[in-house]
Amino acid sequence: MMRGHKSPSKGDKQETKVLLDDWDSWGTEDEDSDCGTDYETAISLTGYGVFHYWLMFVCGWANASDAVEILCISFLLPSAECDLELTPARKGWLSAILFVGMMIGGYIWGSLGDTLGRRIVLINAMLVNAAAGFFSSFSQGYYIFLVLRFLSGVGVGGSIPVVWSYYAEFQPSAKRGAALSVLASFWMVGNVTVAGLAWAIIPHEIGWTDPASFQYNSWRIFVALSALPSFLVAIALVFMPESPRFLLCQGREEETLSVLRRIYYTNTGKDRASYPVTSLQVERVSPHIVVQKQDWRSSIKECVNKAGQLFSPSLYRVTLIMLVINFAIQFGYYGLWLWFPELFNKLEQYHTLHPNHTASVCEVVSVDLSAVKELNSTATNFCSNSIPDNQVFINSFIISASAAPSNLWTILHMDKLGRRFFLCFSMLLSGCSAFFIYLVNSSTMNLILSCIFGAVSTMGFNSLDCLGIELFPTSLRSTAMALTLVAARLGAILGNLVFGYLVESHCAVPILTVAGLLIGGGFMGLLLPNTTQKPLL
Repeated sequence: MMRGHKSPSKGDKQETKVLLDDWDSWGTEDEDSDCGTDYETAISLTGYGVFHYWLMFVCGWANASDAVEILCISFLLPSAECDLELTPARKGWLSAILFVGMMIGGYIWGSLGDTLGRRIVLINAMLVNAAAGFFSSFSQGYYIFLVLRFLSGVGVGGSIPVVWSYYAEFQPSAKRGAALSVLASFWMVGNVTVAGLAWAIIPHEIGWTDPASFQYNSWRIFVALSALPSFLVAIALVFMPESPRFLLCQGREEETLSVLRRIYYTNTGKDRASYPVTSLQVERVSPHIVVQKQDWRSSIKECVNKAGQLFSPSLYRVTLIMLVINFAIQFGYYGLWLWFPELFNKLEQYHTLHPNHTASVCEVVSVDLSAVKELNSTATNFCSNSIPDNQVFINSFIISASAAPSNLWTILHMDKLGRRFFLCFSMLLSGCSAFFIYLVNSSTMNLILSCIFGAVSTMGFNSLDCLGIELFPTSLRSTAMALTLVAARLGAILGNLVFGYLVESHCAVPILTVAGLLIGGGFMGLLLPNTTQKPLL
């Protein structure tokens, strides 16, 4: 009955394509879709060149800046011990509070990324991260510093899920695995950057160090500089376009074509008018998305609805598996990784006092704790001894750089061997290497196994990032990333707290827990579907 109605006029053509309740347009839309170009073809015809490399640089540093902001805490723990009156439990909370903010911010910002747009949400998240990180450097007490690190986590939590969706949606399917692996490798760049920055600043007596007045010493300067990459990325993103895949999903065909022509011009140097695509296959979307802009209340309501869709009959199995794997890998990685500088510092102190003795990591932290309790030294002397030795920074730098070969392997072979292979292979190996950390009895052995742990963990993160992007449809992608990262942050929070409370009294418990979770998560990866070189949903 509806097919007998008059076809819409040319001026109403775009709106007709996208309104679900305009049944008159179904026949016309089918014809237009047959003539229009699908998105995968359209993005491939833009070429691959300068635009994508600049996008890679900007989004890569967005990822690296998150690494800098997260990992800077692990380097300031020993040197801020006196200024912030840090106990082992407080150190655990200081590491964990960032992930609490990331868990909350990730869900809110990530869901808004599916509603308001990737770019604008990413810019705001990076600015929140930069501002809170910078102002935390002025904190004179533990609790104010804790609150500002929480707010920094809210910003970091928003940028991580959105930057992956934003970047992936510019990539043709044939290059997406390698491109996402390159983006993931910038986490190593962030690791190396923060290790080098800490090494260059923290051991030196710079700034103001008068305990009786306002203090702005070396570790605080380090915290302030750690916020700089996030701010610079936010500025760079102002000049970048919105994701064309997101625009098309919203039914905004002309804006999508405008972005694609810009990419084509930047990559090829040819006139925008010579871009061969003139129309696209537009997806049907709800009328209010196209006809009017949503207020924040409606956006938040839609965010909740989108989260519910992830547990629909077609997606709940994949969603649950991804939640468990994200929890396991981040409990293991961040539980150990953020404590490596602290553990290395304790090892250096122990071997300085007992140069001819060999002891495992667990024996060292236990002896160190007993020694501190027995020492009747002043707080000032204790603090003066808490500045890490140069070897601690060198070790951290080496561990960070050790991820380079595994990053290169995933870049070259992610699209050949597949996502599941790297995920399962990585988690099984990292679980085994975490177990052997419990058995080492020298600094050299500890460094080697730490490097192995960092390198093989990197492959798991790279593959998991690809799967998180490819397993969910465009309309739910940022929400899915945000929700799975909630589970990931819970794992990171518990990992830090478990290490904070147990590393000195029951050292074997957190290390063996890490090993068990990683190995179990590796076997669960076998249950995920294959997404290698398939178009985005």
